[in-house]
Amino acid sequence: GSSTLSIASSRMLRAALRGVSGTIGGRAAAPVARACGAARQAAFGAQFQRREMSGKVFVVCCNPVGESFSNAIAESCAKGLVAGGNEVRSINLYKMPQEVGGGEFSPIVSLKERKEYFNENEQSALTQDGHVKYIVESLRWSDSLVLIYPTWWFNIPAILKGFFDRCFVPGVGFRYDKVAQKRMTGLTNIKKVGVLTSYGFTKEEVDKAGDAGQLMISGGMTMLFAEKCEVVWKALYGMQGTQPMEVRTQFLQEVEDMYKKW
Repeated sequence: GSSTLSIASSRMLRAALRGVSGTIGGRAAAPVARACGAARQAAFGAQFQRREMSGKVFVVCCNPVGESFSNAIAESCAKGLVAGGNEVRSINLYKMPQEVGGGEFSPIVSLKERKEYFNENEQSALTQDGHVKYIVESLRWSDSLVLIYPTWWFNIPAILKGFFDRCFVPGVGFRYDKVAQKRMTGLTNIKKVGVLTSYGFTKEEVDKAGDAGQLMISGGMTMLFAEKCEVVWKALYGMQGTQPMEVRTQFLQEVEDMYKKW
C-alpha cells in the first residue's frame, strides 16, 4: 500500500534518522516519484487517479548530503502531499534533474546576469540556463511553494540564497512599474509557503542569536507572492545534541500529517 516504504526507502530513512540535516536526497528529484523512490510510484499513481488534484506544489530542497535527516523530511512531505491529492514538482538544488541538465544549481549571479537584471522577462538566463528556466516555469506553475533546508549559522544555505537571487528576477518575482514608480508583485499565483528546516542549536539559542532565514522568508519574500500569502513554518531544534531517535521519528510523522492536509 502507499503507506509501506520500500526496502531501499526504509534503509535511506534509517540513515537519515541518524544524520543531522539534509534534503531530498542524493538522487535527482524532478517528479515526486523520484523524490519518494521508484517503489512508491505505482501506489502514488493510483491515488492520483482516484482523486482530483487539490493543488500544485513546488518543493525545493537543498543539502549536498544524500542520506540525511532532511531527506527523510522530504520523503514525509511528499508522501503527505500526494496522499492529500496534490500535484507535486520537486527538485534538489544540489542534484538537479537530468532532464534540465543535471548537476548542481549555481547560486552565483554572473556579471552578464547582473547587467541584464532589470530587463524584465528578457534576461538571457531565462532561456539559456536550463536550471533557471525550469525553476521559473515551476514557480509560475505552482500555487504553493515548500522549502526544505538545514539552517546553517542562523541562515539559509548559500545555494538557496542564489535560488532567490537568480530566479526571482524582475519580471518573475516582481515587476517595476515605471509610471507608478513602485515594485509590483510578480508571483500572485503562490498563495502559501511552507518551510521545513532543522537547527543544530536549541530554540532558545536561535531566538537569542536571531533567525535571518526566517526573517527573510516570512518577511521580505512574501511581498513577491499573493497578497494574503500564508507562511507555515515547522522546525526541529537541537539536532547536534543527544536527541532521541523517537523525537525525529515523531517529527517526520507530524510533517506527513501536516502536508496531507495541505
